[in-house]
Amino acid sequence: MDNNPVAIAIREVLTAIRQRKRVEEILEMVLSFASDIGKAAHGSIVTIDHNEQKLIITSVRGADWTLEKQMCQLGLGEGLTGHVALTGKPYLCPDTRIDPNYFPLFENVGCELIVPIIVEDRVWGLINLDGLEPDSFDEATLSTVTLLAELASFAIKLRLDLTEQERLQRHLIQSEKLASLGETIAGIAHEINNPLTSILSNAQLLALRRGGPADEASINSIVLEAKRTADLVKNLLAFSRKESKKREVIGVNELIKQAVNLKRYQLKVNNIQLISEPCEISYPVSVTAQQMQQVLLNLLNNAEQAIAKTDHPGIIRVEGGRRGETVYITVTDNGVGIPAHVLPFIFDPFFTTKNLGEGTGLGLSIAHTLIENHGGTISAKSEPGNTVFTIELPMARSPKMPTDVKETQPLTMRPPSKTKRQGRVLVVDDETAIVDAICEFLDLQNIVTDKANDGGEALQLLSKNRYDAIVSDIRMPGVDGPELYERSVAMDPSYKNRFLFMSGDLVRDSTQGFVSSLNCPCLAKPFALQVLFQNLEPLLNGDNNGHGGNGSAPPYTGTDPSMTGSLAGKTTRLIRPEH
Repeated sequence: MDNNPVAIAIREVLTAIRQRKRVEEILEMVLSFASDIGKAAHGSIVTIDHNEQKLIITSVRGADWTLEKQMCQLGLGEGLTGHVALTGKPYLCPDTRIDPNYFPLFENVGCELIVPIIVEDRVWGLINLDGLEPDSFDEATLSTVTLLAELASFAIKLRLDLTEQERLQRHLIQSEKLASLGETIAGIAHEINNPLTSILSNAQLLALRRGGPADEASINSIVLEAKRTADLVKNLLAFSRKESKKREVIGVNELIKQAVNLKRYQLKVNNIQLISEPCEISYPVSVTAQQMQQVLLNLLNNAEQAIAKTDHPGIIRVEGGRRGETVYITVTDNGVGIPAHVLPFIFDPFFTTKNLGEGTGLGLSIAHTLIENHGGTISAKSEPGNTVFTIELPMARSPKMPTDVKETQPLTMRPPSKTKRQGRVLVVDDETAIVDAICEFLDLQNIVTDKANDGGEALQLLSKNRYDAIVSDIRMPGVDGPELYERSVAMDPSYKNRFLFMSGDLVRDSTQGFVSSLNCPCLAKPFALQVLFQNLEPLLNGDNNGHGGNGSAPPYTGTDPSMTGSLAGKTTRLIRPEH
């Protein structure tokens, strides 16, 4: 067996690397072998804090090391050790007594050897050896310690690669979880939006019947609370859906509202006051709404965490505004603030001041990238008790400027006084309460209605009767909305533009793909009944090639005609709930 101490050192260190021992343990081995081979009086591993420009002693070997000496921190470029840290070049000082750059940490040192540990073209740390006499080390010692430093560098790089691989694996697992969560939320939203549609529709029907003032107040309350719940569901869906890079023109107030609504309750529980101050005019910006929501939620989460470290009442303020052709959003908190020496680095990837496991250091870096990709900027100013993040985006060139969303008032529409029926509509939904509410409302508008609780039942009615319009849910058991549409159009091509769809789940790719392929409107549940009527009215003129009237027109016997007053030729419109 080879008894050469250098060969033994190399073999032992490589074995430790192959066994994937901790970097700290491998560095201790490297220092021990280097000190023994060089017969050093003192040895140390020094790491470099590049942010603070400081050298930190992390491991020591030999006598005379006191706590005070171990706590000594030279600056980058200070002393022989600091010089090697700055240049990245190994240095052998044969006689410390005549070297003006030597820093006398020990009084009895005559010779010093410093070798850098370089990881990814950057000085990660140093191996530092002291000899008691001048010329204690020679070029052979320098070569051996350099080799050990390269082994240490390899171990550190391997550990970093494994850590990154583990991080990516965790990211993939988390992505799968989020995708699964998105599907789950979509399903739950569908189940919530259906009863919300029934509640809202019946509340509006009560309003049509004109109760007393007390009834009107109660109905208003039901409508507004149903809308508030619908808003929360919509925001959850928007945040959980698969990210789309497609941009849309949206009002800055809507962006603020989406993020604020998701955090308001949690902040309230944590005794943090959330103040939202939108613009007087909701200036338009062209953005990917989900990415902007991600940025704003990250800023709100950071503000919440900063406030949690204080002992005074927390306040977070979100404001929107305009400067020239720029739209801005500010998020201000009265938390602990960001230290001045940290502030320049907060948007750097993987930079974090949180404890290990509490954060990845990617939140603000991702936010910075997303805002830059939108042609904007994000900046921060901070002092204790006042931190302000500012997002600036170019204002969109839009012919129609979005306005603030307003709460829907109870229906003021009255049933028409004329007795002539306006048309015939088939209403299809597996939720009986929704079908009943819509049919009752349409009956008040002098519209003949038929009910179907699934697509199969609807097809039977379509084979017997003619309809001016078909109001159908998209997701139903058995024959769903898309299949009903396809089979109805095959039965009578004039139905191609006479569907009005509704859905409580417009997040799924399959649903969105179906909706975007049609020339028919689609209502997002829950919706106002007057919106339903507004989209049906063009189909109920009674002169559309035999449709309308009492539904007894002869069967269709030709090609698909031009629909006067219908939605033919228009692109699909996704109609969101009115507020």
